[in-house]
Amino acid sequence: MRRRDIRELVIKALFAYEIEKGDPWRQLAYIAEDGEMGGFAEGQEGVFLAGGESDYARRLMGGILEQREALDQVIAEYAVDWEIQRLGGIERNILRLGLYEMLYGEKLPPAIAINEALDLVKKYGGQEAARFVNGILGKRAKARAEERAPAAADGARAEEIAPAAAEEAPAEGDPATTPVTARDAEGSR
Repeated sequence: MRRRDIRELVIKALFAYEIEKGDPWRQLAYIAEDGEMGGFAEGQEGVFLAGGESDYARRLMGGILEQREALDQVIAEYAVDWEIQRLGGIERNILRLGLYEMLYGEKLPPAIAINEALDLVKKYGGQEAARFVNGILGKRAKARAEERAPAAADGARAEEIAPAAAEEAPAEGDPATTPVTARDAEGSR
């Protein structure tokens, strides 16, 4: 099973957990055991549950749950005038996943974390959701790059750290590159 598939499984489990408010690990196991819901080929559920992939899924989900408050603060920082609880559950959890992979855990390069999140949101959200997620993650990637670059540097290091975020992000002034306000989001729905 590819890590992309595991991310998708974790997003489904986090979404179900938010709705039911039960045991998040039970949600993960339930979705993994249901071949159709988990996205497995028939008979492959046991392979996932017995393999190292389930360890990765548990680490990823556990990390997101552990860092949830910090991740939500980052989202709130970049989603101006937009309360996190007003975001769609799937978009909120995809943002958490992208930020977690960028800032914690295995610390994926921002371009990869953004691309993985965008693939998920395009599958489960819409075009507006993809632009919103790209805008939030792209802004955080840019800020992260600036934090890592020496203050006197001309920005070359920042471009090196997050090249895909810069390539995928729309031009300055486009809604995806500016903070999203509640008024903006309501107008696009």
